Amino acid sequence: MKTMKYKGYTAEINYSDEDGFFVGDVVGIDDIICFHGDTDEELREAFEGVVDHYLEFREKRENPPQKHFAWRFLSRLRQALHL
Repeated sequence: MKTMKYKGYTAEINYSDEDGFFVGDVVGIDDIICFHGDTDEELREAFEGVVDHYLEFREKRENPPQKHFAWRFLSRLRQALHL
């Protein structure tokens, strides 16, 4: 699997035998953003285009765009709970 990065967003790229082209999905956010292309150049253009469109759309709706999750959970336990 190949990945691409743009403006802090990451996409995972897979080849679709059924469709005959490469399909990309932006990962790490709750929204669904997909794109496709036949070549690396088409994929790059499509990825950058959908991210730019996503950012513009979210700003117009006064709904801030989501950023990638850090995938960390920090918690403090009382001393009595430590083993």
